[in-house]
Amino acid sequence: MSDESPSSLDAIIATYKAGLDRSLIRRNLERTVEERLETLMQLQEFAEELRRAGRAAGVG
Repeated sequence: MSDESPSSLDAIIATYKAGLDRSLIRRNLERTVEERLETLMQLQEFAEELRRAGRAAGVG
């Protein structure tokens, strides 16, 4: 069992919620599953491009 008390867990959750942009979550949930998967694939392709560019520049 965790040694975190409920009140300290509530404080941690509140901290995370403060930085959460709920409008982005709502907008994403309005999309179809296919649209969300397409967006995810585009993000993965972009991340790979960044990795390649970093390696080409000698970073990482």
